[in-house]
Amino acid sequence: MSKLPILKPVQDQVLDIQHDTDPAKDHGPSRRIPHLGHTLLFFSTALTCVLLCLAAVLLTAHIHTDVEALQRPGLSLLGQALGYILTLLAAAWIFPRLWSKSFATGLDWNALAARRRWFWVVPSAVLVSGLAQLADHFVTAPKDDSIARIMSTAHGAWFLTLFGVILAPLTEEIAFRGFLLPALATAYDWLALDRTPAGLRQWELTSGHTTPALIFSAIFSSVPFALMHAGQLSHAWGALGILYAVSLVLSLVRIRTHSLACSVLFHSAYNLTIFTAIFIQTGGYRHLERLFT
Repeated sequence: MSKLPILKPVQDQVLDIQHDTDPAKDHGPSRRIPHLGHTLLFFSTALTCVLLCLAAVLLTAHIHTDVEALQRPGLSLLGQALGYILTLLAAAWIFPRLWSKSFATGLDWNALAARRRWFWVVPSAVLVSGLAQLADHFVTAPKDDSIARIMSTAHGAWFLTLFGVILAPLTEEIAFRGFLLPALATAYDWLALDRTPAGLRQWELTSGHTTPALIFSAIFSSVPFALMHAGQLSHAWGALGILYAVSLVLSLVRIRTHSLACSVLFHSAYNLTIFTAIFIQTGGYRHLERLFT
């Protein structure tokens, strides 16, 4: 949230809200990025990349039906991983050209904050992960059969671990805390903006978000994040509620640290805690049958 003082209006003239609602045309281009248009472009790019990579992997393996794909979930995971990588490469090429600044700067990556605060980000992630796993024992949380099949072999377990600790946290945090969260906050602030010359000048001079906007965006950006994992949890509401709460924590980390790198680190450490528990339980992925007994 900007610390610049709100300018006092020179006059009480109120703009015609019905006609003056386009900030790009009426008040100059906004410096607040990413906005909802950027977010829609990112998610459209991600969906296209993932679908293309999934199709390429499955067709290369001569899989043409959903039944065959379900029987070989590792290939679907490979297609998803390749789709994530392609998404990141495409986004890193597209958005710097739209923003006239680097991809990391536009998303407020702020690696310095992660280096300075890792000593509390990582332990906090481990604690939250432990609490979430404990809470899972008190709710109905059936797991995805495809994940169970991937975890039935050591190679599959290691591949899922690498995907879950490195690629998934990076891509998902860029999507939900890098794009969607600030875009929703910007939309909220724009709709709540005082349509007076002073209010509009304040909008032009600042690029931060108000506290209500950040609360709103944290609440509503966490909904699609949880629903994206619904298939893995067989749409069990209790388990989805736990994941929703975790998303709120990730949003809080992103907002409080002003660093997307911190939320990626938190997410990665959270997932690593889960896989570490499985690693210990299965004797280094050598006795994976223990997961299903």
